[in-house]
Amino acid sequence: MLQPWLSLLPMLFCVSVDGTDYSTLHMDSVTGVLEDFESQLKGTPDQTVTELFRELKCCEGELCQLLLGPVTSAPSDVSYLSEPQSIFFKNLVNHEVDDASLVEHGVVLTPDGTTVSLSPLLAGIAAGLQRNHTETYSSVVQLPPTLEPLFATTIAMDLGKAFLLFHTNQSQVTLGPDGCWDSISAPQTFILMGAPSPLPDAFINGAMDGLILGTYLAEKADPPSNISVLLKDYYGGEGLGAESPMRSNFRRKNFAALVSEEKLRMQVEDSLLLLRRLNESNPLFDGLTDEELRSVANQAVEEFTALYVECPAIIPRCMWGAQPYRGTPAQLQLPLRFVYIHHTHSPAKPCRSFPSCAADMRSMQRFHQDFRGWDDIGYSYVVGGDGYIYQGRGWHWVGAHTLSYNTLGYGISFIGDYKEALPDAHNMELVKNNFIKCAVRGSKLQANYTIHGHRQMGNTLCPGDRLFKEIQTWKGFAERCFTDKGVHRCI
Repeated sequence: MLQPWLSLLPMLFCVSVDGTDYSTLHMDSVTGVLEDFESQLKGTPDQTVTELFRELKCCEGELCQLLLGPVTSAPSDVSYLSEPQSIFFKNLVNHEVDDASLVEHGVVLTPDGTTVSLSPLLAGIAAGLQRNHTETYSSVVQLPPTLEPLFATTIAMDLGKAFLLFHTNQSQVTLGPDGCWDSISAPQTFILMGAPSPLPDAFINGAMDGLILGTYLAEKADPPSNISVLLKDYYGGEGLGAESPMRSNFRRKNFAALVSEEKLRMQVEDSLLLLRRLNESNPLFDGLTDEELRSVANQAVEEFTALYVECPAIIPRCMWGAQPYRGTPAQLQLPLRFVYIHHTHSPAKPCRSFPSCAADMRSMQRFHQDFRGWDDIGYSYVVGGDGYIYQGRGWHWVGAHTLSYNTLGYGISFIGDYKEALPDAHNMELVKNNFIKCAVRGSKLQANYTIHGHRQMGNTLCPGDRLFKEIQTWKGFAERCFTDKGVHRCI
């Protein structure tokens, strides 16, 4: 999938290496190898990245040297990686997609249930560690003065290239999609759920994380002593510096806090200008003016921001272990007009991690299918307590959430009982300010939508007294509903 990019410059990292995987493709496997590597090296995070890149023969290309500086040390006879470990890492830092099979290589499953590409993640860490070493870039005159290596090596360069390929009709898709693992417990193969773009979701996740972690390393006075500790804290621990919001679950919120749309636009534009300077003879740049490159950068940042910053991350059915739909689903007539807010009541407590939220989703689906006799889990989407929204029946299929109104709106449920307490503020913001806005932009929901609590549509206490009181303050909440000449209306 990424072959057109190879005509621009050698890739930032390594070429493909034949061989079997060292372990399952999970972030825990990556941190396990890093722990062993660090125990032998007994160095600083800077030395860890430097030696890792040297052993993998990474960052030997012109572009990588320009952006990251001399991260490779002098050749050494000492090898800190075994052959299986070396093969494992070399395969992971070579990100590519097989067009025929839709298998995405160079990605790992993280403890939070999302999938990340390792190459932009490691690039961001390396750039963050190098950021304060200003002497590294003193002799580099080719870089645009406002281009920041941390941005270029994580998201800006690849985002610009993706839309440049689209602009020149060499790519039909610009961003996405997500995918499914063959196994959540022992992931080996990741298959995309649709036509691949140059930047699938996993690469974007890794790029966002690379920028977040790189910034953290550059600015933190006392960062973790080992890269493995950094990754463990970020992906599966309490968060960076034991701060819960500084975890991968909140990558989109943290990315938005770090990167303004204007800043990203400038970095993408600078990246494209650098690529053209280094590849003047490449047909991709034939006749492209500075103004046209700026237009490409604008389009890239607008679409990326809309899809990956303003919209919430959604865990697909394949990731939480959904059983197949029973029967034939009925299709919704989009865009819909209504949003119905629910709470699950049972489970009564909000889940706090991907494994527990996924288990709650499976439990609710079993109850709805086996005891209620429904074809599937009833809700359209479910808000976990882990910072993610979980796909139920999704955008297109009629649910079983609000009796007599299932064809008219989406049923959104918060996991937990909210008679007396509220969901976490972040999770409410996901629905109020991200999910609904994204649904309108994507023509799933009408711009003049209305929001209702489940209790307004039937004899129930759902979504709980406390949550119902909260949603009455939301934009679009309708106090009274009625049917007029067969048409359902709310005011």
